[in-house]
Parts: sequence; structure tokens; C-alpha cells
Amino acid sequence: MKPKEKELLSQLYQNQNRYLTARELAEVLHISERTVRTYIRRMESEVSQNGGEILARQGNGYRLVLKRPVQFAVLAGTPGTETVHRQPDVPDSSQERRRYLMQRMLLDGEKLDLEDTAALLYVSTGTLKKEMTQLRGLLEEYSLSLETDREGASIAGEETSKRALIMDYFFRSSSFSSIQEYMDHSGYFDDIPTEQMLRLILDESRQFGIRLSDVTVQNALLHLALSVKRMQTGLKPEAAIMTPGFEESLEYQAARAIFRRLSGMIDGEFPPEEISYLALHLAGKGTWKDYSTGSQPQDLEQEAITVLRQLAEDDVMQLDGDQQLISSLLEHLRPMTVRLQRGLPQKNPLTEAIVRDEPELMKIIRKYFGAMPSLRRYDIDDDEWAYLALHVMAALERQKEKKKLQVLVVCATGYGSSQLLKSRLMKHFSDSLHIVTETGYYEMSDDILQGIDLIISSVNIGPVIFGVPFIHVSVFLSEEDVQNIQHFIDQAHAGHETDRKEKKRSRAVSRNQQEIFDCYFSEEDFRIYPGHPDRDQVMNDLVETLASYEKDSFADHLREQIKLRAQMGSVVFSDEIAVPHPAVPLSRVARLAVALIPGGMYWNEIHPAVRFVFLMSPSYVENRNLPRVTGAIVTLMDEPVLQEKILQSGTFDAFGRTFSSLIEAA
Repeated sequence: MKPKEKELLSQLYQNQNRYLTARELAEVLHISERTVRTYIRRMESEVSQNGGEILARQGNGYRLVLKRPVQFAVLAGTPGTETVHRQPDVPDSSQERRRYLMQRMLLDGEKLDLEDTAALLYVSTGTLKKEMTQLRGLLEEYSLSLETDREGASIAGEETSKRALIMDYFFRSSSFSSIQEYMDHSGYFDDIPTEQMLRLILDESRQFGIRLSDVTVQNALLHLALSVKRMQTGLKPEAAIMTPGFEESLEYQAARAIFRRLSGMIDGEFPPEEISYLALHLAGKGTWKDYSTGSQPQDLEQEAITVLRQLAEDDVMQLDGDQQLISSLLEHLRPMTVRLQRGLPQKNPLTEAIVRDEPELMKIIRKYFGAMPSLRRYDIDDDEWAYLALHVMAALERQKEKKKLQVLVVCATGYGSSQLLKSRLMKHFSDSLHIVTETGYYEMSDDILQGIDLIISSVNIGPVIFGVPFIHVSVFLSEEDVQNIQHFIDQAHAGHETDRKEKKRSRAVSRNQQEIFDCYFSEEDFRIYPGHPDRDQVMNDLVETLASYEKDSFADHLREQIKLRAQMGSVVFSDEIAVPHPAVPLSRVARLAVALIPGGMYWNEIHPAVRFVFLMSPSYVENRNLPRVTGAIVTLMDEPVLQEKILQSGTFDAFGRTFSSLIEAA
């Protein structure tokens, strides 16, 4: 959520007993009423997933209702709420009860009397024992156990294992955009100076030359905060088994410096075990160098080279000659092996997206890299595999760039004009041209021309540069210039007809087609739904999206008219595409709201897997080009390949490029 969205949700949370109008919320938050409605629409799904519901009543406004208060407080981490141990509401589901039990036994370190706890939760002792049994499997994954005796139940095991479970169970499933943001609102770290601690990590890492990415900094902050929290209750990790020379490493020195400064801030001394614990996390997240020699381990380098060579031999991908990839893999693999050896997990915020969008690549990564002698003895999770996948994906992108025509841009009037020309070239030809560099006419040399396939120049070079094709263009890149460049590209790719046709189609959107598309579609009115969403919910989302441009009563009128139109005949144009619309025009300006459902959505018995919904709201004033848009939708029905292309890309820009090409030019 954006900061203003969180403020809005906080207002609703603090006023649960009444409705708040859009005007009231707008005045408090210093935003427009229209923005309030937009934020409400964006938050509805997330609030619903976390045990709440935002009620909207015409004339009254909006009201937050908490169906599962504990889940809402713990999982959503909403500003103004508190965690389970401060929340008086009783958990009302199996999942919430298990989380409550973990909170008390793991976070609070309590030994629970089963009868008292069952009474507190309004369940039988038998039900509570079933919940405990389900927790045993999770605990065993972290080498922990659930111990029960006459006095009650508690979690037993090493402190380092408990911390690893705390990280994963409580703090890695957050809806916030960063770990720090979650920490600020979770309730558990209220007494911890997280901002000052973040500055400590950054200051000392820079001081000792330890490079940490944004993600690893956030993870290190969470580890440090948890160390402080656990230390305050008398808990410390077990003494770490460290390699010779580790105490002289930069990571250990940085950790010692961090705790030295932190001791002065919170008035407490930290045991050596905490320093070692943080140092190991820094070693597992930074750019590792051997503590004694400063060199990268040769065994890992050879293993990585072997993996890339095997991928090439199996004709999976040809990356064995990419030295940049080898270097980046080594930079990641060594800290990764440290993490695996010490059982120190590292969250990857992109894992879910990579697993979803690149399932085949993930299979390849697990298969080939999982065979490395240094890795195959470990049980490696998807977070780590996804990090390796990112390095491979970057290499594949570099490979794509090399296949593009290598272009030199020449301008006579300075840096500003060359950047303007470059920008316009990329707007039209980003899929086909790679601009190596920009230069002035008098700065051209044989060295600059090495590897160049085409010169695009605002200066008429003529025959001076022999042997390198040249196109003279205006710095503003006219339509004729675009056509000339396109003609050159088509000729250059004549030997790859299939590839050329696809690329040309993606660029074939005329200015007129783009203008028509922009007139009726916007990214604000575009939605993508995972899984199999409810039809009514999707329709409500799209209606509210279009209603944000009209009067307050518009949404209800639009729903009535859509229902009336549906009674007249089906609005599902094919098995994949539905085009609901009102029986009569209602909008001041015609617009469409679009929903993509890659997994398919049940519309009715005849159409159980609709994947495109175009909610069309014609204007009562003027719809000049709307028939061209409906024509494009009809064309899309007969293009299953393009349908899949849109669904797989999953972005508004990709949808726009493909759909625009289907619009009949005026």
C-alpha cells in the first residue's frame, strides 16, 4: 500500500463504529474525493484477504468491518492495530488459532496450560491438541520440537532455529513493500529503534567496505532487531562454529562496531554470540572474499563453469562464454553457501513472481545448479533458486541485446539533441535496435565504429563513412525517418522471416491507432486477477473503476443497465472473452475497463473459463471510434496466439501494444 492508502485505512480502522464519507476522508488526508474512491478500490482485495471488509453505502460513505480481527491485525499489520498478544479478540479459525499458539510459545516463550488455553480460545481440549499436532510438522522442519508434560506445552530447540522460524513464520508474509515498513507497524518491534539501527548497518557496512543490496540490508535489519528483542528477554544464540580467521574478517569487525554503537543507544551489553550471529548474516548477504587470501574459491568457479557448459551441451541455453554471468554467479554463490551452512534464510521479494512467470527457468535452475557438489547436499528453498534465476535472466537479456542491430547515434547540436533523438528511436525501435553510444560528427573514429551495424545521424554524413550503413534523420524523427529505419531493419532481418514478422507487428501500431487506444483505455482501468476470482467481484471492481470518472450515483445506474443488457442476450462473445455493457449509454466520455484472468473465471455454465473482460461504457454524447475498438475485440477472439501473448506478459504496456495493432486505422 501507498502511505496515503495506509492513512486512509487507519482512519477507517479508528472509526469502525460509523461511516465516513469520501469528503470527510479527503479533507483529513488532503486528497481529492476521486482519489479516495480510487484508493478504496485498490485496498478492497487486500483488506478482504486479511480478514476485513470495506462497506460502501450510497449517501453514507465507507465503513471498515473486521470479520477476523486477529488475522487482520497480525497479517495486515495495519497502522493503529496491534499484534495478537495485545488484541483482545479471540481467534475464530484454525489458522488464526495456530498463529496465536505460535505467538505465545515462540515469540513470548510461554509454556501453555492446555485446559486454560482451550477455554480462552472457546474450543475443546481435543481441538486444541489437533492444532498442536499440526504445528509439530512445521517445527520439525526447523529442528524444533513441541514438548508437553503435566505443566503444559512449549517449544524446545536451539535459539538460532527458533529465530529462523520466527523470521519465516511471522515476518516474511507481509503485505508491506519493505521489511522495515512491516517492522514499523507490526507491534512486535515498537520498543526497538529500527531507523537508527538501519543507519548503523549502512554506516558500518560502508566503513568496512561491505556491499549489501537493498534486499539484504532489509534482511540484516530484521535479524539485528530480532537479536535485540530476544536478548532483552535473556535469550542468546548458541556459540557459532567459525572458520579460522573469521573474527578478523570485515564482517565480524562491522558486526562488533554495530553492537558497540547499539549498546550506547539502548544501554545494554551484548554477548559475543550476538556479534558472531550478526557477522554470519553479513557474511551470508554481502560480497564474500576469502578471509585469508582475498580470492574467490576455485572450486565454486569450476562448478559454475561446468553448469553453464552442461546447459550449452544439452542445448538448453548458450551462456557458457558469458564472463559477466560467471562473475555474478560467484559473487552470489559464496554467501549463499555460508547461509546454507549456517541455516540462515534470506528472503527474496521476487520469488513469487519468478516462480509464477518463469516456471520452466526455475526447473532448469533447480536441475542443473542443484547438481553442483557444493549445493546438492542442502535442502534449498525457492528464495535461493530465484536469486540464481535472476542472474541467468540478466544474462539472457544481455544476449537479446547482442542480437539487436548495434547503432551509433550522431548529432551535431550537442548532448540534448542526441538524447532527444535516442529517446525517440527507443520509443519506436527498442525491440530491434541497441544504441551503443552517441557522439558528435567530429568525434567519430575507427574505434567507435567497431561492431556498429548502422549509423543514424542528424548530420548528413554522405559517403564519408564507407562500409557502415547510414540513415540521415531529423533530430525530431519524422514519420518518413521511422519508415526508412523500419525498411532497413526489415531488410537486415530478411533471413529470419518468422522473427521479423512478429517484431514488425509489435511496432506496426500507427500513431492513429495509438491515439484511438489512448482515448478509451488507461492503466488505472486495467486489472489482472490471479487464480479463479469471483465474477461478481471482478465486475464490481470494473464498475467502480469507471464510476470514479462520473457522479456518485453512476455505479448503481451502470450495474442496473448491465443487468438489463444481460437479460437481452449473452455478452460473452467467445469462450475466452466477455464484453459486458449497459443497455443504454451512461458515460459523459466513453471508456473501457479491462480485466485479465489468466487462470480463467467462471461466468456461467456455458462459459466456465472466461479470461478477458472488457467492460464497455459508451458515451451519451459521442462514440466516434468506439466501433473500431469493438472490431479489435472481435479480431482478438480469432487470435489465440495473441491472447496468450497478452496473458503471459501481464502488463498494461504489453496489452496496449498488442491490442492497438488490432485497431483498424481511421
